[in-house]
Amino acid sequence: MAKFRKKTSPVIKKDDIGSKLKLPFKFVGEFISGCVFSVRNKYYKKNPRALVKARKRHEKYRKKLRAWHSKFSKADKKITRVTVNAVNAIDSKTDAFVERADIGLVVLAHRFYRAKAWVELNKKLLLCQFAGLVGIVLCCMGIFNICTAYEYSYNGRSLGLVNNQEDVLRILDLVSENLTEEHNAEITIDKDEDIDFKRVFSVGKEADNMEQVLNKLTYMQDLVAQGYGIFIDNKRVAIVDNEETANAVLDAVLAAFAVPSETTTYEEIGFAEDVSVTQVETRLGLIENPDDVVQKILTGAEEIKTHVVQSGDTFSGIAKTYNISTADLQAANPLVTPERLVIGQEIILTQAVPMLTVQTVEVSTLTEYLQFETVYEDNPSVYQGETNTKVAGQMGERQVLAKIVKNNGVEVARMELESHVTKEPVTAVISVGTKELPPKQGTGTFIYPVTGAKLTSRFGMRWGRMHYGIDLAIATGTKIRASDGGTVIFSGYSGSYGYVVKIDHGGGFVTVYAHCSKLHVKVGEKVYQGQHIANVGSTGRSTGPHCHFEVQYLGVQKNPLNYL
Repeated sequence: MAKFRKKTSPVIKKDDIGSKLKLPFKFVGEFISGCVFSVRNKYYKKNPRALVKARKRHEKYRKKLRAWHSKFSKADKKITRVTVNAVNAIDSKTDAFVERADIGLVVLAHRFYRAKAWVELNKKLLLCQFAGLVGIVLCCMGIFNICTAYEYSYNGRSLGLVNNQEDVLRILDLVSENLTEEHNAEITIDKDEDIDFKRVFSVGKEADNMEQVLNKLTYMQDLVAQGYGIFIDNKRVAIVDNEETANAVLDAVLAAFAVPSETTTYEEIGFAEDVSVTQVETRLGLIENPDDVVQKILTGAEEIKTHVVQSGDTFSGIAKTYNISTADLQAANPLVTPERLVIGQEIILTQAVPMLTVQTVEVSTLTEYLQFETVYEDNPSVYQGETNTKVAGQMGERQVLAKIVKNNGVEVARMELESHVTKEPVTAVISVGTKELPPKQGTGTFIYPVTGAKLTSRFGMRWGRMHYGIDLAIATGTKIRASDGGTVIFSGYSGSYGYVVKIDHGGGFVTVYAHCSKLHVKVGEKVYQGQHIANVGSTGRSTGPHCHFEVQYLGVQKNPLNYL
């Protein structure tokens, strides 16, 4: 066991220089201690109880110090014992390890010399085996190269196989240049970040040649490209190839609502929305054609309105009025039955409107029409309810210079700068009939249904078949009057006759008025002789505007000229 010697403190000799230097300080300390003891003794003589308390307190402190000293002594002995044991154990294991290492080295040296001797004896065999192993490895490598190829991909998208990575890398710069020139956009392919290679088995698969690699990279639509986005109120609506194209698109949208004119001068042209053009990173396939972008901005938004059904409205008529296809109107109103519209019913109108609001401030010279006045005069020679125009009213005109604000071509504000009348309106004079109406029944006599007409076809055979009336040719819109009083028994469309009116005059007589352009009477209505019942037209099977007039007696057509 290891033993430890107790170290002894060096002895300080009396003639030591340090001891001589300490003498003055020792004297001062003894003097101060004497003074302190003298003051303490005087205090305790005056206060004996304090002396007792102090002694008890000092005794208590001495006990604590003795206990602490005992604990420290035990701990010191324990630490010393543990340390000695640890040192002895380390010495023992070190000796054992050295002994085993010596034995291992001897065994290893013995084995090495035996292996060396065996190699010397079998040198040729080993060389043959090594050469064979090298040959097998080279054959395997050749087979691996033949059966595998490099799969190349762009941003994770596999494009094909190549035998050599350089077949792809050599043409990347050429592809970037071609695409940039073709699409007029900055397109760059990063060989380190965009292109990936992976070794895969290629048995039964054909590797791409340089031309095929070039075509695949050139016509790939998801290539990363630098484009320019058009933003409306910070929302991107389109991407084009460059900034010039984006500005050209916006100019085209402005031009759609700011048409140059000799009578108009534009003071301001701009967008009501916040419009910006910013460079963005995108895919090649997302870059849009500028003409398509213009069309999208002009029609890409929707506006929803409602139409309240009025008397006479039809579903197709509403669609035509608002320039909407019937199919689109039906899609916007799936619960509406087109054949059964109800007055007051609301029809939803979805119309395509521009995504941008082009606001213009223009100074224009305009021609405005002035409404004419109408004067009515009584005419005792015309039946009551009928009117004739003696003097046709004519609209007046005035020229106006105004500053106009428009949104997408629709006027929203106007300030008139100056104006003057260029043509005074002409007052219309209308003659109003005051003559008492004749009885609304047959009189037994018939009059011509139109006046001033030309008889172009008589009753009888015509073109190989029977013509059952007479044709009175005259301009479209001419008034057709009832040949005699009676009751309307038909008013509507009837095949080759077109729009037709039939009147029963009683006594077995019925007159027919065909090819009308407009009807003014209804079935069951009673009319008097000379009443305006329709207008001349050319509906049905007709070669021109005329009134086909028939007289029937007991259901048999008669020659109308015999009764007029």
